[in-house]
Amino acid sequence: MSFGYSHRFGIDAAGRPLGFSPAALMAAAARAYRTRDHAEAERCCLAVLEQVPAHFDALHLQGVLCLDRARLAEALGLLTRAAALRPDDAQVHYHLGTTLLGLKRWGEAEAALRRALDLRPDHASALVNLGNALAGSLQHAAAIDCHRRVLAADPGNVTAHFNLGRSLLALERLDDSVTSFRAALAHAPPDLDSDRFADIYANLGQALVALGRHEDAIEACHRGAQYRPQVAAWNESLVLLLLGRFDEGWRNYEGRWGIADHDAPRPDARVPQLAEVAGKRVLLIPEQGHGDMIQFARYAPLLAASGAQVTLQTYPELRALMATLDGVDVMVRGEPEPPADIVTPLLSLPLAFATRVDSIPAAVPYLRPPADRLDAWRRRLGPRARPRIGLAWWGSQHIPKRSLPPDALAPLLAMPGIEWHALQKDLPPAQLLPVPLADHRAVLRDFADTAALIAALDLVISIDTSVAHLAGAMGRPVWIMLPHSADWRWLLDRDDSPWYPTARLFRQARPGDWESVVAAVARALESFAFA
Repeated sequence: MSFGYSHRFGIDAAGRPLGFSPAALMAAAARAYRTRDHAEAERCCLAVLEQVPAHFDALHLQGVLCLDRARLAEALGLLTRAAALRPDDAQVHYHLGTTLLGLKRWGEAEAALRRALDLRPDHASALVNLGNALAGSLQHAAAIDCHRRVLAADPGNVTAHFNLGRSLLALERLDDSVTSFRAALAHAPPDLDSDRFADIYANLGQALVALGRHEDAIEACHRGAQYRPQVAAWNESLVLLLLGRFDEGWRNYEGRWGIADHDAPRPDARVPQLAEVAGKRVLLIPEQGHGDMIQFARYAPLLAASGAQVTLQTYPELRALMATLDGVDVMVRGEPEPPADIVTPLLSLPLAFATRVDSIPAAVPYLRPPADRLDAWRRRLGPRARPRIGLAWWGSQHIPKRSLPPDALAPLLAMPGIEWHALQKDLPPAQLLPVPLADHRAVLRDFADTAALIAALDLVISIDTSVAHLAGAMGRPVWIMLPHSADWRWLLDRDDSPWYPTARLFRQARPGDWESVVAAVARALESFAFA
């Protein structure tokens, strides 16, 4: 294989030709990299590797070039080969760890970065990234130690202040996290990357919301808007919706399309005017998680009642359930789409309907199990001898602060005379409960099966996950256990939900306090009137 060598290959600073030897090419590559001519540096490295496939410097620099360009799989292969050639080179282990960090392979990243620090204990960047790897694997206390060690040597390190704040926030040490984010802003130079400014303000706002300082959080969003307007609008919308300020909140909620981890926007999608939908073919496209789909599917029949021919696109595991919506055709994303006059994201419909807290369309049930599924589950469960309660304590899209550790449920499961049923389909081994609890994971094929099981129960007790939304959408009694700083859809200081008339909310009094929540649920169970 040959390469079209650049006219700059092997040219020294005075313009004298150096030839095409590996040493000359690597000297040229190093100069090109220093001057940010990455394309030239890559051509030099590839030319060396053509001649000497096991050339350490070429493998290392080419790996770094791939890392810089977010070509992580290529970087991983190159840097792994380089590290094997020189296992005692701290910098190659640092770059290998950074690549693994980008791939979210937290444990491997930690090992590589620890190796770099063993070889060079003063490697500050390796220590920063080790903290990030530890945070990625939810070892936040260890991550905090890394960031504090960086700051002990470099008190003005903006990255360390920011990462420290994020780990403190994850542990719900909220006042400390605010202090760290404000320190990051105080030390930030004016020419700091705008994305970094935006990230700091976004995380500061999140911490302030968790502290109940909502107006301060909105101010943080406004300050962040000069760096990433859509992200700031999205973050502000979550505060406004939490406060029940729906008129402003739904408008800002459209900023979600600028969020990096959000679904990609479709160029043909828009928010319709209700006056225009009569007689039109409307395709509703899915976004976000299963719970979001279930919560906002209520708008599809309303759109059909406005005269539209509605097709709801959904996820495969929701298809059979969504097919029970009145007056709505259902298809799975990825199937050929029908002709459409209007394409609308499902979660833009509250804006289209100008939804306020007092006008939430809350007629339930709007979803129900298919009749054949319900019959099958009733036969499977058999005659009822005791009250049947379904329990969900772990979300498939796991958010740590929303999930209960299994041992926290002991007071509930110890209550006599109750037949408990797990409403979990996917569950890590560490979350299994060592108690008599009907486990249906092997036969829960999709959400239609979960709906049929719920319909055969007397009560559902759930964390904030799709099971809670499903029980509410079916009009079944559901008790929802919420963290201290709950998601916007549960509003503030309420034990009921305008979205789900049959729901009852149990909130943490302080961050992490599941004990009092479970105790309150147990007391409520003592007086619950089973049918």
